[in-house]
Amino acid sequence: MGRGPGVRWVGKDSLQIDFRWRGRRCRERLRLAQTKENERFANRLKAVIEHEIATGVFDYAKHFPKSKRARVSVGTPIGPAMAAYIDTLSGELEPETLHKYRLDAATVASWFPSESLKTLTRSKVRDALAQLPLSKKRILNLLTPLRGAIGQAVDDGDLQSNPLAKLKIRRLRKPDDERPQPFTPAEVAALGATELGKLWTAWAWSGLRPGEVIGLQAGDVDLARGCILVRRAVRVGRTKSPKTQSGERSVYLLPAARAALQDTEGLGQSDPVFRNPNTGARWHEDRALARAFRKACAAANVRYRPPKHLRHTYASWALSSGENPLWVAEQMGHEDTSMIFKVYGEWIPQTDLQAGSRMAAKAGGGHAA
Repeated sequence: MGRGPGVRWVGKDSLQIDFRWRGRRCRERLRLAQTKENERFANRLKAVIEHEIATGVFDYAKHFPKSKRARVSVGTPIGPAMAAYIDTLSGELEPETLHKYRLDAATVASWFPSESLKTLTRSKVRDALAQLPLSKKRILNLLTPLRGAIGQAVDDGDLQSNPLAKLKIRRLRKPDDERPQPFTPAEVAALGATELGKLWTAWAWSGLRPGEVIGLQAGDVDLARGCILVRRAVRVGRTKSPKTQSGERSVYLLPAARAALQDTEGLGQSDPVFRNPNTGARWHEDRALARAFRKACAAANVRYRPPKHLRHTYASWALSSGENPLWVAEQMGHEDTSMIFKVYGEWIPQTDLQAGSRMAAKAGGGHAA
């Protein structure tokens, strides 16, 4: 069906106009019957909108009075303002990221039930954050939708300045639930004796990310070469590439992980290695894994920590055993060793009884002139 660029039918009685305004992608729908005449009308309207945007006279509410973008103002409560901002990101971010933003926005909105973008101040935000036992990273993530909504209001000229521009978040140390809390070998052995023991054992001895564990297929396990090929990750049911380019990697199979993965030889190449025992299918997302892991910890009489700490366990065991941090970074899919030293520095041996002797030997024991 013919149509101009940026105009398309999205149903029998709905036309969508797609344009960019103030650096953001906007998509608005018109309730029109599917006729050639209405297509021509939509194309003319899009041309008018783009001309008004170019000349600086575009009025969103004039063309789309029912749009969320038209209704949001600096007097709008924090929650709806953030929701409207997140809507502008639709089509630019992955669905699971948008979902996370909405959850974070709901959390932030609960802190400021009576505030709007106009009344919110830096001191009010600082006071709210001071009461939270959260890490700096978690707080920054939570504030992303709020910063976006405020930044959009500033760009639109509705706010004169950004109250969060100079907000500083200080945390002397991470809360205990944010710091790595490795399992002991005895705890991993106890977990290995539970219903899904092979899953927990393989995870602790391979250091995979949760999405990589879910996405692991039998064809990714190469017992002959002794490695796991990490090719994909699954987030909320969606298969995607690993988190980073370095995330697509080959992980050396340590003996315990190899033993836990022996059964993959009887599976088809694309069969999931680990299945949800309740559905018989691949795990859908990491929250379901966390629920299963909580039950396993209770059955094994092991203090519960989120399953991401199985990955932390792998890193701490490797580093405390003296493995090269660069090798550990490569095995875990990090781009370099910066995260290894930042997150796991306390498990890297600090004492080297030969420190200095290697340089002295190489220099022949001589002294600088």
